[in-house]
Amino acid sequence: MTFPHHHPDDQLLIGYASGQERVGKSLLVATHLAYCPDCRRRVAAFEALCGSWFEELPGEAATDLDGLLDRMDGLLTTPPVSAEETVPRVSDIAGQPAGRLVPEPLRSWLPEAIDSPVDCGSWTELSPGVWLSAWQRTLAGTNICLLRMAHDAPVPAHRHTADELLLVLRGAFSDEYGHYELGDVAHYVAPTDHHARGASEEDCICLFLLDGDLIFLDGEETGRAD
Repeated sequence: MTFPHHHPDDQLLIGYASGQERVGKSLLVATHLAYCPDCRRRVAAFEALCGSWFEELPGEAATDLDGLLDRMDGLLTTPPVSAEETVPRVSDIAGQPAGRLVPEPLRSWLPEAIDSPVDCGSWTELSPGVWLSAWQRTLAGTNICLLRMAHDAPVPAHRHTADELLLVLRGAFSDEYGHYELGDVAHYVAPTDHHARGASEEDCICLFLLDGDLIFLDGEETGRAD
């Protein structure tokens, strides 16, 4: 099994470990952890440190992220846990094709299989070969849905006014920042531009989180991608 190469940054992992991150981003991080033994180790280290670290803070003292990262270095030098012991074995679940099952906790949020036909009413076409799921949620100001890209289909070019995060659940996509496959996380911040394209023979399907609006660069149309 191939493990993710693109991960949530330490700020997101610390926010998740400390319980301070918003619900939508915590959902994405928790689902990424099902794919990524390295990030599970990092979160465990953050959790071990966060409890004692917060207890030591005097009153409303400013947080010391650099200090926390320095203290974590020693905990991350231990050998990684065997992948056989840590990665969910989706092929062992009766009646589910290997690689098609979305891991928890995201699985419990979704109403149906993510690879349902695009013409079944569960998807809305954003542009040729690009769809957004009818399933959508807004949690603590973050808009959440699924983004689907057919092979070589470009997502309309856009500029971010706030955070956008993608977690690959199936297939792969590429953009000017890299190539992303199963379990990978892509994180974009304002005011970056973004030109994504499906990069697998099968449709690429991602968990899509968006804070704020997108500015579509063709015609400079502004609006949410929902």
